[in-house]
Amino acid sequence: MKLKDKLLHFRGKYFPEKQLFLRSEGRVRFLTIGTNTQIGIASALAISLVWGSVTSYAYLTRDILLEEKNREISDISAQYQTLSSDFGSLEEEVEHRAKLLEDRQAFLEGIVAPEKAEQGENPTSPVVEPAGTNASVKNTENAADSDISFFDSFLASNAAYAEPITTNERRRTLLTRLENMNGRQMRLVDQLLAQTTARFAGVEATLAPTKLTADDLLSHFDGDTAAMGGPYLPTKGFQPVFNATDHKPFDNLVATIQRLEMVTMVLDSFPVGVPAEKYYVSSKFGRRRDPLKKTWARHPGLDLAGWPGTAIYATAPGKVVHAGWFGPYGRMVEIEHGNGFKTRYGHMRKLRVKKGEEVTVGTRVGDMGKTGRVTGTHLHYEIWFDDKVRDPAPFMKAANDVLKIQGRDEKTSE
Repeated sequence: MKLKDKLLHFRGKYFPEKQLFLRSEGRVRFLTIGTNTQIGIASALAISLVWGSVTSYAYLTRDILLEEKNREISDISAQYQTLSSDFGSLEEEVEHRAKLLEDRQAFLEGIVAPEKAEQGENPTSPVVEPAGTNASVKNTENAADSDISFFDSFLASNAAYAEPITTNERRRTLLTRLENMNGRQMRLVDQLLAQTTARFAGVEATLAPTKLTADDLLSHFDGDTAAMGGPYLPTKGFQPVFNATDHKPFDNLVATIQRLEMVTMVLDSFPVGVPAEKYYVSSKFGRRRDPLKKTWARHPGLDLAGWPGTAIYATAPGKVVHAGWFGPYGRMVEIEHGNGFKTRYGHMRKLRVKKGEEVTVGTRVGDMGKTGRVTGTHLHYEIWFDDKVRDPAPFMKAANDVLKIQGRDEKTSE
């Protein structure tokens, strides 16, 4: 059966022509409803039914859709807030740690840069170490240069960082770079600490013949100096950056540097000058046979014999506290050098300074003579520390090494 025939059969079966009988006032009328009219009415009803169903469904599900949309908006807002908070925390964390590292870097630069300036070097030039320098500290300044250039470019390079990465990835990247910076600073501070410790050991070795220790000198440090300086140190000290103890090497370095600086300042009062222009040792410090009584006695100084009128010089800067006759010393000059040191110059023929006068190393204080209790022309030279007289010979031998510690080029002779 053809399609057309099927449609005709379908129309005839379900939509046959129908007649409606209408009776009114004794009269009967007929209303014929054709097939096409029935199909049109059925189609209209079907369309109305579908449209009503669709609109009813949409109306009923609208609240559900709105609730889902609101939930999605809330989720997006929460994600945005979390992301914003993550970025804020990241920025604060990096900024805080970078500031702490910057403080450390300024401290390290304050140590390295002055040393280069004293050597007359360009900050970017290779460092030439003196012979005998420990190999572990030879490249200290070069290491500092590389750290400085890295740190200077660190924040700028990250400010322009435009690669689209996640917050965690960015955090890991930045913190890794900060950790690398911290590691390089740690290596540098270890080298500087080793170098400073070696210098302090050198001071101890220099003092050993005099039987003085660094602690002895520090116990008499009066801090009365107009010269100010030293490395930069944050007012609150160094703080941990990545773990609870990573600030301790910096604190140790600060303590060692301050200790070395104080000892060096005390050594500015150490007698390093030549006490007489020309002399020979005629009597040593300690137990000897007295030249007048011919019995054993203690000699509290060093006798330096020479020609009458030989120039006598101050061996350290200080203030004259006595200039005149002093019993068996004859004409004597006593000089307070500060930090527990003082010197005496006895038996002089003529005095060339007065009480209260300030002197420097090499100031002529008098002329060699034989006043007081003597048997011949000589200088009786005494060195006192901590109100105790000391043997001048070890001090005179240590003078050249002390001058090197002080950074001066003068030479002394025995």
